[in-house]
Amino acid sequence: MPNPASPIIPPESPAWRRRKQDRPTEIIAAARAMLEAKGLSGVSMARIASRAKVSEALVYRYFDSKQALINQVLTEWAEPFIARLLSRLEEASTGREKLVLIAISYLRGMDDTPRLHRVFYQELRWQDYAGSPLHKLNRRFANTVVEAIAAGVESGEFRADLDAQMVRDMLFGGLEHIAMRTSLAGKPVDVDAQARNFVNTLITGLGES
Repeated sequence: MPNPASPIIPPESPAWRRRKQDRPTEIIAAARAMLEAKGLSGVSMARIASRAKVSEALVYRYFDSKQALINQVLTEWAEPFIARLLSRLEEASTGREKLVLIAISYLRGMDDTPRLHRVFYQELRWQDYAGSPLHKLNRRFANTVVEAIAAGVESGEFRADLDAQMVRDMLFGGLEHIAMRTSLAGKPVDVDAQARNFVNTLITGLGES
């Protein structure tokens, strides 16, 4: 017998249509929650469907594969992260300040969502990644370092013969190791202090002051 407090919503009513339109968002939210809780190995289309309270067939109606769904989860996770960073970089006046902001954003992201970083950098075996929205976002993030170095060279802050791509690799490689022994290992980290210390060491070098 139907519950009077929960009336049946007839198909094609405004409420039914809203529910139908919300389904992709609900599926993505369920997938993200499972990724953050269990990592890639704990996620399947059937489990995502169960958490989202829809059929597995419906999940496949919106997403061709688990890979496509995970890519969408990570894309929607990365987009606001990149947007916030780009906005903050516009306010930075020096190359050093830009590099510090990038380093803080990177470490903060790892500290806030360590499981998603593990999925992205360590667990996924990419298919159809090149040219995807997620690939473009990742390239845009990486290019912020190259642009910061270019700005520093132009202002005379950095020397003109710097290899910007090498600096980028050193920055992200070093920060990843910091995160691996702190955030990704479940240990506390002073994000601002670690980021500033690393960037200062990278810029100053190993010589005596």
